[in-house]
Amino acid sequence: MAKILIVDDQKSVLMTLEALLTPEGYVVVSATNAIDALHHLASEPFDLVITDAIMPGGGDGYALTRTIRKQPQIAKIPVILLTGKREKSDVEKGIESGVNDYVIKPIDPELLLAKIKNLIAKQDDEQEEKKNFIEAPVSFKAEWETKTEVVSVSELGLTLHSNTQMPVGKIVRINSPVFAEIGIDKMPMRVDSCEELTGSESGGYKIHTQFVGLTERELTPLRLWIRSRKSY
Repeated sequence: MAKILIVDDQKSVLMTLEALLTPEGYVVVSATNAIDALHHLASEPFDLVITDAIMPGGGDGYALTRTIRKQPQIAKIPVILLTGKREKSDVEKGIESGVNDYVIKPIDPELLLAKIKNLIAKQDDEQEEKKNFIEAPVSFKAEWETKTEVVSVSELGLTLHSNTQMPVGKIVRINSPVFAEIGIDKMPMRVDSCEELTGSESGGYKIHTQFVGLTERELTPLRLWIRSRKSY
C-alpha cells in the first residue's frame, strides 16, 4: 500500500487530497509546511510527495524539492508540485528544482490520480507501467539532436525511436508536427526509459518520455486526438 506525503498550508486542500487519495487505497500523511514535511520524511518512508509550490513561512515547494534531491536517503522519492500559476516559466522553475511532475490548480482529480499511479508504478518497478493509459500508434518525424521519430502518443507522453541514447530523467524538447496535429504547444518531456532496439538493422533506441506540466486544458485535446486515431 503506497504512502503519500501531502504538503500544503491550506487545510482545505489537505482535506480534499486526503478525500481523493484514501478511497484509492493510499495511506496519506499531511504537513502544513516544508519543515514539518522534512521531519516526516526523516522519520518514516514515503512512496511519493505532493507539495504546494508557494507556502508562507518555512520554505516553499521548490526549496523542499531541492532539499529532498540533496539527501541520498530520500533523493529518489517522486515529487508532484501543485500550483495555481500557469506560466511556462513556473513550469521551468519546477523542473529545475527537481520535481517529477506539475499539476495546476484547480486540481483535475483524474489527471492527478493518473500521474500518481504512473510515478508510483515506476518507483516500484523500473519497467514502465502503461496498461491504464490508451495509446495510438503513429509515424511522425521529429527533430532532435539526431534522427528521431515519434512512434506512439499516450496521455502521459511520447514514445520515440532514435539513434541517440538518452539518459533517464533528462528533460528534453523536440520539434515535431505531432504537437500541431494534436492542437497543443510543444511541451518539455522527461525521459522515463531508454531501451536498445532489437531486431533492427539500423539499431537505435526506444525512448519513453512523459509530458511535464501537462494541464487539463492540454489534456482534453490530447485525449480526443488519441481516441480519433485509435483502432478498436
